Amino acid sequence: MLASLSGGASAQGLFKKLKDGASDVGTAIGKGANSVGTAVEKGANAVGDSIDSTIDLASNEDTPAQTRAKLDAMVKETLTRFFAETPDALALFDASAGYAVFDTRKVSVFPVAAGFGRGVAVLKDGGARTYMNMGTGGVGLSIGIGGFASQVVILFENDRIFENFVTNGYEATAEAGSVMGEDKTDETVRFVDGRSTFVLSKKGWRVNASVTGARFWLASELN
Repeated sequence: MLASLSGGASAQGLFKKLKDGASDVGTAIGKGANSVGTAVEKGANAVGDSIDSTIDLASNEDTPAQTRAKLDAMVKETLTRFFAETPDALALFDASAGYAVFDTRKVSVFPVAAGFGRGVAVLKDGGARTYMNMGTGGVGLSIGIGGFASQVVILFENDRIFENFVTNGYEATAEAGSVMGEDKTDETVRFVDGRSTFVLSKKGWRVNASVTGARFWLASELN
């Protein structure tokens, strides 16, 4: 699944299939049970909206410079919200060697869940910026249809861990039923294995959130 999310074009194709699948499921269930069908239809609409915004997110602007500027603006906006809503993280941010911020879209159409994101990793000493992609995928254990947007902030404890992230990427081992940003969180603001990850969920920022099933890699066309 993650291998298929290697770029914008692949992401568009995958999400179109998910969107069509959500519509088909909603129609089939709607014929059998009106009340359930209405609920699923709302979920399918959410999937459609999320996929449309994902395709927009995965699409480049007219020039690489414009795409980078768009992502830089996203980083600034996300960090402003992050610091306002998670003030305890400011000291850890100040102590970090670098950080990465991603804007993501995720959809779920039973039994498949998939997501795509783009972001920027910034080394604080010198301000070097590396533009990256993010993908999530897995097989869900419960029947459901839905879509949502989220932001991810990762703080790096030292230069070595940061450089390894931007040079080699990072892939968290997937576990059946695990969802990025949900469950397995530690509310203590601290570094764990050299990183501290914050995910904006429907309930607000989750501290030291799991990124199980997520993959991060270099956006070669932007660097």
